[in-house]
Amino acid sequence: MKVNHVISYALLAAFCLTSCKNEPQVKNVIYLIGDGMGFGAVTSLLLTEDEPTGFEQAPVIGLHETCSADNYVTDSAAGGTALATGTRTNNGYVGADPEGNQLTSVLRKAQTYGMKTGIVVNTTLTEATPASFYAGVTSRKMVYDIAKQFTESEVDVAIGGGLGHFFGRPDSLDLTATLIEKGYEVYLNWESVLNTESDKFVGILPLYDLHRREKNHGRASAAEGQEVCLAAQMAAINEDVDATHLSEPTVYLEKATAKALEVLSRDNKEGFFLMIESAIIDGYGHNNDGEGMVIEMKEFNCTLRKMIEYVDTHPETLLVVTADHETGGTGVYYNGHKPANEGPLRLKFSTSGHTGTVVPVFAYGAGAENFAGVMKNTDIPKKIDALICR
Repeated sequence: MKVNHVISYALLAAFCLTSCKNEPQVKNVIYLIGDGMGFGAVTSLLLTEDEPTGFEQAPVIGLHETCSADNYVTDSAAGGTALATGTRTNNGYVGADPEGNQLTSVLRKAQTYGMKTGIVVNTTLTEATPASFYAGVTSRKMVYDIAKQFTESEVDVAIGGGLGHFFGRPDSLDLTATLIEKGYEVYLNWESVLNTESDKFVGILPLYDLHRREKNHGRASAAEGQEVCLAAQMAAINEDVDATHLSEPTVYLEKATAKALEVLSRDNKEGFFLMIESAIIDGYGHNNDGEGMVIEMKEFNCTLRKMIEYVDTHPETLLVVTADHETGGTGVYYNGHKPANEGPLRLKFSTSGHTGTVVPVFAYGAGAENFAGVMKNTDIPKKIDALICR
């Protein structure tokens, strides 16, 4: 009997090892998340862009359900946690399960496989979605705790905003000094990020470097009972920025991502995992701003096309593009009997909050075929982990 148990355990161990080895091996992963980017947002791009978009180049397309553990309609915290960790949690929780236990994200798992890691966002580094990949807290509002956990994340490259969460804090801690002590170069302006030759750095930039503020598109809003997210505020604020600043907000995400890829690709024996979030799509959905959403999706498309170019020249790379949820209940408004090209595209919104509709998944490159069909949000990081496990 004991011999049979030994044989059974040996066979089970061999099966687990073989199942990992038999999965298609992926060296690099690019995980591009459009916050609030549902079918309406994607449609707004397809109908206003003359050239083929990056979405149309996807060889594999799927769908995923966006529920949280305690609601059909997720917020960005629970949605980001599901996409990062493969576990559904309560709305408001970041990187923690419903009992408050910290979860292990696919980024953390990539680090255990020896892969380099990076985070690039056009919001604060402590915002719900990026935080889901390195932190574990029971409220997305715990930004000072999230910032402390970021200093322990061991990511190689990070670019975003939120300096006030790292320096000038209520507890007087200087987390930029902590990062420097841990071997990071810390940059507080866009020019330094673009020109750095460092293999390990954090760029914490002013918000006006991360997103355009061309005109006031209206008041930041959200559905009753939901907090006004930073993305909605950034989409609405009309800020007078000093013209001497070297900011390039309309191409920030594209260029910041290119910089991260440049650094992560150096001495790239074990590969890398790069998470990118385009956060302000969500803001235009909250604000029911169709014009702003179209412009934002065009900028998203520029970043997406650059990522596809990278995959084309690095075939061992997997690119997964999806959303944490849909915002605004966005649809194309009927324009009567007018020709499609007569007048601007009009978008119609059914809410100023999130909806629980399924959202698209687009996959490119190595292992892309694993992301076809209908899945849960929690399936995506599990599939990625299966493809990169060493």
